[in-house]
Amino acid sequence: MNNISPVCLTGDFLEKGGTAMNGNGLKLPYKELQTGDKIYLLRLTALSAARLEDRLGMSVYKALERTDEVNIIAEMLYALIEGLRPEFTKQDTFGVIDDYISGGGTLASLNREIGEALEISGFFGQASPVSQS
Repeated sequence: MNNISPVCLTGDFLEKGGTAMNGNGLKLPYKELQTGDKIYLLRLTALSAARLEDRLGMSVYKALERTDEVNIIAEMLYALIEGLRPEFTKQDTFGVIDDYISGGGTLASLNREIGEALEISGFFGQASPVSQS
């Protein structure tokens, strides 16, 4: 069994099977991103998407056309992490990117992880089924 614990959520907020609970008891699917000995839970919520669009001055979909820019990648990753961990800072995001690359990842593979997280969040294709407790 993996002894790595997620750094984004604690306590009863996490559910087994890749879902987290929001304040309304709604289960939200998420994508795990591992960097070294840390796991970050990625989920774009409506609020984190709106904040991302405000920061970038463009839609999430337009931002995806510019994922060759490190700042866009950082903003997207920041939005995905802050969706489940609001106290996370943008400065923390650059550390996550550095750790990911130091662990053998690339910006291209990080972009794929971001794409998968957006899909799980319901921005492409079908979102994972959501259920209420």
